Order: sequence, then C-alpha cells, then structure tokens
Amino acid sequence: MHRLNGEDAGFLHMEMPGQPMNSMAIGVLTGEHADLTLDDVRAHVAGRLDELPSWRWRIVKVPFDLHHPVAVRDPDFDLSRHVQEATIKGGEEELEAWFAHLAEEHLDPDLPLWQVWLVHCVDGPDGPRQALVAKYHHALADGVAAMTTFARVYSDTDFDPLPPIPGHSGEPFTPERIPGPISLFASALWDLLVAVVLVLPGLLLRARRGIKQFRAARALREVEVPNGTGEAPRTLLNDAFTAQRRYVRGDLPLDGMKEIKSVSGTTLNDVVLAVVAGACVRYLEPRGGLPERPLLTNVPMSAEPVGAPARQFGNFFWVFVTSLATDVKDPWERLLQISAVSRASKRELEAIGVDLVPRWLDLVPPWLARRGVRDTVERLRKAETDVDASILVSNVRGPAAPWSIGGRVFTDLHVDGPPSNGVGCNVMVWSYGDRMLFGILAYADALEAPAEFRAALEESYAELLDEAARRSTLPAA
Repeated sequence: MHRLNGEDAGFLHMEMPGQPMNSMAIGVLTGEHADLTLDDVRAHVAGRLDELPSWRWRIVKVPFDLHHPVAVRDPDFDLSRHVQEATIKGGEEELEAWFAHLAEEHLDPDLPLWQVWLVHCVDGPDGPRQALVAKYHHALADGVAAMTTFARVYSDTDFDPLPPIPGHSGEPFTPERIPGPISLFASALWDLLVAVVLVLPGLLLRARRGIKQFRAARALREVEVPNGTGEAPRTLLNDAFTAQRRYVRGDLPLDGMKEIKSVSGTTLNDVVLAVVAGACVRYLEPRGGLPERPLLTNVPMSAEPVGAPARQFGNFFWVFVTSLATDVKDPWERLLQISAVSRASKRELEAIGVDLVPRWLDLVPPWLARRGVRDTVERLRKAETDVDASILVSNVRGPAAPWSIGGRVFTDLHVDGPPSNGVGCNVMVWSYGDRMLFGILAYADALEAPAEFRAALEESYAELLDEAARRSTLPAA
C-alpha cells in the first residue's frame, strides 16, 4: 500500500458527471495483421502485469477526505473484467465514433482504473481491421509514465525490469488486504503530521527562493508572458457542457515538421503549437469565433530530472502557459512569436521550480482540493468569463519504429487525453515511426466538425512547410 501524490489525487477530484478523466490510446491493425483474438490479448496483458504495477491497484479513499487516497494491490483482481472485446460495423469514422463513446464512460472506481478493448471492425471499406484500445485514469500516469505503459501494451519487446520505487517493490505481485477506516484514518493523520514537521519548513524556504528567482526571470523577459489564470479568451472550443464526445485522428510527416523546426530555429514543440494555432484560426474564423486577443494553451513540462529512471505510474509535471499568437496573421511570424513566448514562459517556470506546485499539492487535503476544483469549473462555465486555456495541446516523443505484438504491426497508434476544466478540446501529438500522429478528443459542443479541424491542421502544416522551403532557398543575408 502507498499513498497517491497530490497531482494523482487531483485528477480524481476532477472526475465529475460529464467529465471522466480518462487517458486513452488506439492502435490499428490492418490486413493480415488483424487476426488477434481476445485470448491473445489477455495472455499478452497477463504476461505484462508485473511491468504494469498500477494496473493491479485499487484506489481507496481516506475517511473524511483527510488525506490523499491510497493504492492497494487488489486482492480480488480479475483480468477478464478489464480486457474485453467489441465488434462494430464500418471503417474509420465508425471506429472513431466508438472510441468517442468509450471516452464518455467513467471507469468503475471499485476496480483498478483501466481497460483494454479488442475491437473488430467488420464490413468496412478497407478490408480486415482491428483496433486495440487502452484506457486508464489520468490519476495513474502522466505522459512520461504513459509511454512506459503503452510500450508494454502495444509491443512484445523485452525491457529491463522497472526499478524498485515506492508503489513498486520489484517483487512478484502479492495481493493486500483492503485497510479498514480506522487504519486509513490513523495512517493519514500520521503522514500529515510528518509532512507538516519535516516537509513544510523546507517547502516554505523553497517557495520564498523560487518566487525571488521568478521575479528576476520575469524582469529580464523580452516578450509578454500570460499569467495563466483567466486570461484566455473564450471561444467555441471552450464549450464543455454535454456528456458526449467527438474524436478524430490525423497524421503529418515527421521530416516535414523537423524541416520547419530547422529553418525557423525553433523547437519541434513550437512547430506543433504553430500548426495547431493555424488550425484554430482556420476553424474559428468562418464561424465568427476568432477573438482579437491571442488564444492560450498550457504546455506540460516534466518535473523529473534528466535521466530519471523509467516509471510506469505517477504524475510528476506542471505546465507553463503560452500564447498561440492567433492575433498574428502571418503564419511564419506566428511561429516565431509562439517560440519567443514559450521560451520566456518556460524559463519562468524553471526559475520558480517545475516541481514546486506539485510538492505543495501533496499537502493539500482532498476536501479542500475538491472544493477548489469545483469552484474552478463553476467559474469557467460562466459564459461571460475568460478561461484558463483555449485549447489543450500535448506533444510527446514516441517510438522510432512502429510497435508490434507477435509480428502484428500497429500501422497507426494515436494517444489521447481528456478535455476538462472549461477546455473543450484536447489535441495529443506524438511521433510514431516517421509520422507525427494527432488525436483530437473534444466535447461534442466544442468541436462540431472534427473532420474540418483535421483538414485545418493539414492546411496549417502545409502552409508552414511551403514557407520553410521558400526560406531555405533564399540567399544568405
């Protein structure tokens, strides 16, 4: 048994009707590769469970919300309740609609918080096709840990054992007894007392030093940086009221994205943001919803040091807020503005400490954190107010070559995160082989025409690539 950290628990607090906090992935098998059976998938996942420790946890709340929940090795774990299959008729659109419906459903809080689905697509226009869909609660893992998970779910590659850390001893699985309320309350009270005595004084000193460094970094900035709370203009993409979801996938050439990066002297993440920004302009303008002020987005940044050991669970990140520069008409200048603001905002977060807020969250009791989440959602649902972010965009490095199970190669593998907290559209991007794959999961009222948004992404990318090609042929100044 071990206690979840403050960020982990925060994603549990964000779970509410109409807002399931599920992270998901969908891998597609085609042609002769589409011959997996449910027994195959169950055998594969069963063989990986010792490398997926969080998939045998049952999350148990503490009485009176005194402290964060604990993860207990489930004494009643039943793999068959988590690995299931479904059959749908149709092709890509029908598969995306099925995926969107699955995203609407909350995971059972009395079971370990994950599912794997083998989906058989029949009578579609593209011949034999299957999809392997993984779904887990964001409380279990951030993007870094998700890559460890997906590598084991979507491939049979041999990996080094995960290092022993709190929550994973490295020993073979042994179930635990679910603790009673008295034990849960007593251990929570003890952990809080230890934190107040041993952790809080150091955090106060860190906060004082971090604020001083943040102010120094802000004084040196060359561009205006958003503060991050209630500064983003509200658009159609912030409509987040229905329980229904829409989903669409897309892909762009990785070499082309790198070419834009190289010619512009920016980062690959800057290019991703610029492509999304251009898509927002294209999508919102004809709908009368492009504000004069620039759209804003949150960019996740790992709170772990470089070279940290591989892990399969836990959330250890914070975000910096950056502009999508949608008020800049020229796409190339927009990219450069995004890069400048992102660089300055990232520098300020590093100055205050990427892990400072997460460490404070470890000390915030759930009863208070839950009230904060609900107050935030209530504020963001007021039509006359600005929001904290216009759209969510995450970019993760994926595998250099496609993954496979038993020689069956996943031609496509898209990852996706939940739209939430007043942001109706979440764009997840990662590299997969020689492509950048986009998964766009949104509230149905935020993204009425997902295929048009995908086309806008493709047009935005093409525009930047054409400009990069033009600039690369210009004579040196």
